[in-house]
Amino acid sequence: MCFAIANAQFYYDKHGECRGAYKDSLEHATLVNLAKRFHGPILVKKPIKGVKPRKNLKKIPENKIQRTFDVNRDSLRKELWLEVEKNEFVKICDDGPIVAWETSLNSSILNDSCLAFQAPIFAGVETLKIYFPEKDSVYNINLAIDLKYLNFKNEEALLGFNNEVVNNNLSSKEDPERLTSITGTFLVDKYPITNCEFTQLMLNRIPSKPSFTNSDRQEMAEKWAYRKKIFTQKNNCITHDSAACTIFLSQAMEYANARSIQEGLKPYYIFTSTDYQAPRILSNKQYIIAYFDFSIDDDKYVLVSVDPSSDGYRLPFYNEWMMFARGGDKKKTAPWGDTTATFEDASEYAIFGTHASRYEAEPVGQLKPNGFGLYDMFGLVWEHVLFENSNPFQILKERPSCLKGGSNHVRKKHIWYKAYREPYWKWINYGYSYPNYSSGAAKGFRLIRNIGNNAKWTEVKSK
Repeated sequence: MCFAIANAQFYYDKHGECRGAYKDSLEHATLVNLAKRFHGPILVKKPIKGVKPRKNLKKIPENKIQRTFDVNRDSLRKELWLEVEKNEFVKICDDGPIVAWETSLNSSILNDSCLAFQAPIFAGVETLKIYFPEKDSVYNINLAIDLKYLNFKNEEALLGFNNEVVNNNLSSKEDPERLTSITGTFLVDKYPITNCEFTQLMLNRIPSKPSFTNSDRQEMAEKWAYRKKIFTQKNNCITHDSAACTIFLSQAMEYANARSIQEGLKPYYIFTSTDYQAPRILSNKQYIIAYFDFSIDDDKYVLVSVDPSSDGYRLPFYNEWMMFARGGDKKKTAPWGDTTATFEDASEYAIFGTHASRYEAEPVGQLKPNGFGLYDMFGLVWEHVLFENSNPFQILKERPSCLKGGSNHVRKKHIWYKAYREPYWKWINYGYSYPNYSSGAAKGFRLIRNIGNNAKWTEVKSK
């Protein structure tokens, strides 16, 4: 009976045995009766495209559990977000008896109040439902996989940077330090996007045998072809994979759209052809950027527009990145704002100069997070950051983006003959940005989402 209905949802008893299938949905009263009939909670499994349902579910052993959450009815009545890692084995327990759990994840019922599951291989959001005995009492638990849930309500944030900076950097006079207030709810990638994650979603865009006339582009494409081959064999991504550091701005935007579509969200970026031949910011969050692809040898430009109705993923704007990077620091006590900080202080949070190759970077998440729980905001890879409506910096000449956070090529000691591309580690601070002149520099990135509202910034008068 459990395999008779195509594309159906299946339900299992607390021992993991399949007890039936249905096409649409089960009413609350039906679930209550099933729970009574089979003497315990029911596990309703939502179908996954391309995955055949199992007749019986394997029990997830307690000794595999890596994280446990204890929730109660009061917390479930509000919007509840739980943060987990990719592939992690998690246990959720409620303080009362459960009628049914509903999820598409690899999961099993542990007892009358607890469910065990394995988090997905993708960073993103999953929602599971809990049904209680009372009539029509169903609640959602939102799982943020490799994401930080940040809810700001009139939160003070320090933006800008006052100290003088060097090496062809942006001028602090054009972006002076200022205190602002932010109200908004965000999901932010805990780590920079990894090579495996990018390969995972862009697999069909990466050629197995690239052919470029430009030798640098060819070498880069061959690296991606090799990663595609490895991923095809493993079909999985570990949480702390190596950070991607050869992603062009247009590719980062396309990845954001692909991740949105994967979660059933509306993509944020719209690409259209253009006659412009130089990067710039247009009005109403429109950008002209260089367009790079693994299968296109010639450079071209594209018009990128923002869909205001999108609920999907996007690159952070300049001020947002600055806020996330500070991690709530308003007193300059972090290594990036404290002028007395040492290299050892910074090395607790940032990896410097460990890779000679510009095509490779260290794994993400090896060191300490900042005050917001975000990893590798500095040191590991440069990150693509967009300007929202205007670019205040003369050196960037209306360019739509810059690079923030620092590079794995930054050294502890100054190397004279490489001074133009390998500065002192001290140069990497809140104010340090790298001009992305062509809007195409191949670097790294992380994504964010606004959840249910658009962030609102207000000026705070200095005291």
